[in-house]
Amino acid sequence: MNLLLNLRTHLWTNAFRPFFLAASIHALVSILLWILILFSFLKPPSITGMISFHSYEMVFGFARAAILGFLFTAAQNWTKTVLIRERSLQVLFSLWFMGRFCWIDVPILSNVAFLSDLLCDGFGLYLLAPKLMQKGQEHNRVIVACYALFGIAHGLTILSMLQAIPSSLTLHWIHTSIFLVLVFVILIAGRILPFFTTVAVASASPKRIQKIETLTNYGSFLFIGAESVLPWLPDFQLAAGSFALIFSALQAARWFLWEPWKTRKTPILWILLLSYSWLVLGIFFYGLAHLGFFPLSAAFHIITVGAIGGFIYGMITRVSLGHTGRMISASKEIVFGYYCITSAVLVRVLFPLFGFSTVGYGISATFWILSFIIIIFKYWNILIQPRIDSLRK
Repeated sequence: MNLLLNLRTHLWTNAFRPFFLAASIHALVSILLWILILFSFLKPPSITGMISFHSYEMVFGFARAAILGFLFTAAQNWTKTVLIRERSLQVLFSLWFMGRFCWIDVPILSNVAFLSDLLCDGFGLYLLAPKLMQKGQEHNRVIVACYALFGIAHGLTILSMLQAIPSSLTLHWIHTSIFLVLVFVILIAGRILPFFTTVAVASASPKRIQKIETLTNYGSFLFIGAESVLPWLPDFQLAAGSFALIFSALQAARWFLWEPWKTRKTPILWILLLSYSWLVLGIFFYGLAHLGFFPLSAAFHIITVGAIGGFIYGMITRVSLGHTGRMISASKEIVFGYYCITSAVLVRVLFPLFGFSTVGYGISATFWILSFIIIIFKYWNILIQPRIDSLRK
């Protein structure tokens, strides 16, 4: 009875609650299903290829749920207004949830699910954009632009899956969407990590050089444009690879200025800075992949598992505590979860490089699943119960 009361009363008071919980459950279930498909225990959905199914769900299921949970929570602080709550939050979440049934082998049902998934983006923008586009929110308009581009890439992905445009473009648009998620990480990290470090580590003095910040943030959109529009031009691989290497060096300089080594005794912070280091390495090795010196799949998994997965994991553990009135400190179990998700990217990238792909996939998935079992177990009550400071009154 208390569980139902909490779900009805407290779960829908803020976007991070249902979306962080759903992102964590989805991360566990989707990778479990992927491994069962990969090892032939389940059949892949007939609507698309195995890789497209896996990639689509990790981007538009897992990552998007975390993005929506964070953006609507943060935007309420930025604008000092309530952007979403209860009924509107339930509608947005329902659209996202129905989208997870895209793969049902009944065309009319899968089409409705795809439409719901796309409407989730539209409704999210409808709620978010007006407040972030108004006067005084100029610095937040880039967030709206990024999410709008993400929605467009999502729509193009769906059209290619449904063969309304060439189906050969499906992975291209999914990859573009992955890079747009990476842009969210770049934008949000630049706003919060120096501040978090200053607050948490007395000896730290992280720096933000405006020229580097400008080049980093807006260079991200040049990177997206190059990767999404120009692949068919001659000598694209050389140009794109060179640009990625330069962009990686810029990100490395930014990360170094934040003095990440000083956060090693604060796990709930170092996991975020460690994830940003995966971003630096991921873009670097992606550049090498363009130039033919590194496997493309390994480079993408440094980005997706290490940078995006690790950053989302760290943000869920931190934001959920701070916005429910709890002390911002990682428990021993959560620290173990940090090690698990770090091990997931190391194994996923290194094992295939040495010829142990199948073993690597299984072990990496096990670490990933274990990390999210921990977060669900530790944060379930935190996300469905009222703020702890309200219980003390």
